[in-house]
Amino acid sequence: MTPGYTFDTNIIKGYRLEDLPERFYMSSVVLSEMMTGAADETEFKGYQDTWRAHSKDGTLIVPTAEDWLMASKALYWLAQARKKKAGGKSPKRPPAAKQELAMDVLLAACARREGVIIVTDDTDFDAIKYYMKTLKLRRGREIAKL
Repeated sequence: MTPGYTFDTNIIKGYRLEDLPERFYMSSVVLSEMMTGAADETEFKGYQDTWRAHSKDGTLIVPTAEDWLMASKALYWLAQARKKKAGGKSPKRPPAAKQELAMDVLLAACARREGVIIVTDDTDFDAIKYYMKTLKLRRGREIAKL
């Protein structure tokens, strides 16, 4: 069976919901990011409607307790790698960068569990994949091939 797909936030922003590929699974993590950045109440409510529609048809990926645990482990490993690379002291990172990485790692943990491919142009996922060996990734430029 061909695996399904989910899009990272940097990819889904360029899509209309009716143009999403077959076998598409919406990530609640991505929808949460989209809701946070909604320009107005109408856009926010549209994301809520999308959440409900995907929940209803069984294509909404929601983190489990195990996903949160896996994400925490991966974030720890990534932090240790940065610390080691910097000679033993953790380099400073802006809070927004930490939050984005946490959401990306959580998305990765969920996609790995579900066996779906993440379509992204975010290079953080290459580092995440080092710790989640079975994570499947495709680049945004490959979308035409879906």
